[in-house]
Amino acid sequence: MRLKTDFNTLLVNLPWSSGSRLGVRAGSRWPFTLEPGREGRLEYLPFPFFLAYAASLLKANGCRAVLLDAIAEGLSFAQLFERLQGLGPGLAVIETSTPSFENDLAIIQEIRRRHPGVVVALCGPHASVFAREILRDKPGVDFVLLGEYEYTLLDLCRALRAGGELKKIPGLAYRQEGVVRVNQRRKTIHDLDELPWPERGDVPIYRYNDGFAGIPVPNVQMWSSRGCPFRCSYCLWPQTIYGEHRYRTRGADKVAEEMQYLAENFKFRAIYFDDDIFNADRRHVLGICRQIQKRKIKLPWGAMARAELMDKELLRTMRAAGLFAVKYGIESANKQVLARCRKAMDLEKARGIIKATKDLGIKVHLTFCLGLPGETAASVEETAAFVRETQPDSLQCSLAVPFPGTELFDSLKKKKQLLAGSWSDYDGSRRCVFRTGELSPQELEELHRAFSHSFNL
Repeated sequence: MRLKTDFNTLLVNLPWSSGSRLGVRAGSRWPFTLEPGREGRLEYLPFPFFLAYAASLLKANGCRAVLLDAIAEGLSFAQLFERLQGLGPGLAVIETSTPSFENDLAIIQEIRRRHPGVVVALCGPHASVFAREILRDKPGVDFVLLGEYEYTLLDLCRALRAGGELKKIPGLAYRQEGVVRVNQRRKTIHDLDELPWPERGDVPIYRYNDGFAGIPVPNVQMWSSRGCPFRCSYCLWPQTIYGEHRYRTRGADKVAEEMQYLAENFKFRAIYFDDDIFNADRRHVLGICRQIQKRKIKLPWGAMARAELMDKELLRTMRAAGLFAVKYGIESANKQVLARCRKAMDLEKARGIIKATKDLGIKVHLTFCLGLPGETAASVEETAAFVRETQPDSLQCSLAVPFPGTELFDSLKKKKQLLAGSWSDYDGSRRCVFRTGELSPQELEELHRAFSHSFNL
């Protein structure tokens, strides 16, 4: 396969809705739907990092690329197709997810009908797990980009432009003369600083928001690292996108340079580090804090962190460098539930760190996940009691989702405990797709509703 040398590559986050609810996909480790807020817009919207990094890498290497986030722009299906008509893509790179997969395939089918010459490449966790099946059963898809795909896409664009051999591209799955070929996985990027900053000029940058715990808006999301060294059975990206549990960091000076650029050139009022885990390496955090102070960056910031890896000295340093709020993933306050999903958390230490964080004037947001294996009505009440005790400034609570490609999915499938009727059921904001042993999906959904209601979620 070979396209004309000047073809456009369109990287797109497709529209996704379910009734009145709108979907959140690209940039989210937990794709789901939610009710829109004021003016019909999403009050939470993650930045599409992988698409944005891939777009900037293509542009830096002389490829014509456009990033289109239909969710951020609030585009309807009709408006999407109108935009496509003007862009005339030769290659459409589409990030998909488990709960949006059926939605995405329907849109792809219509894109192919209206633009017969377009080449379609899927990426994202679901596509990475089911690459062979998708290429076998879905003729509207030409390629699947496996895992962390920025350089795979760059190689594919070069091959389509110059007629290169597809079999030489790591991380690529494709059809050749009707036969599905899946190349070996590409190794994850060793030096994250070799990537250009993610593309932000093509998208409505002030629409993205993660305003937890009162963090000022508009805020901008950044990455200072990728990966997580822990092995929680339910966690999606380490098991599907990265295929490993290695923690990789950017240089502290490079992180601060991007922070300074965003602070000085845009009207953002805060920065949020939406890393898989910001504080896996204490030296990394301290280095960023030193650079923030050296450059006199005054913008408040927040981060996703693991509570047991914090200590009072580190928190004081982060606070002095402008830390406004922190997210701690707790998931459950029951030790047995945590042990069964291999989230070996010291709950007593977590309690102490939450208190120490609040005592320093740092806002705290806690995340919880109901319905993990071993969950009971009593363990849900333990989690509720933890919330009442720790009094976070904000919190979120989801239903556990066994996404394909995770150990949790494989375990439940082996035990024949998966009960979903379609991929769209894997929406943990409103639906449970398996039983825990003691509790049915319906019972878990009711416990989730009651928990959410009690904390005004």
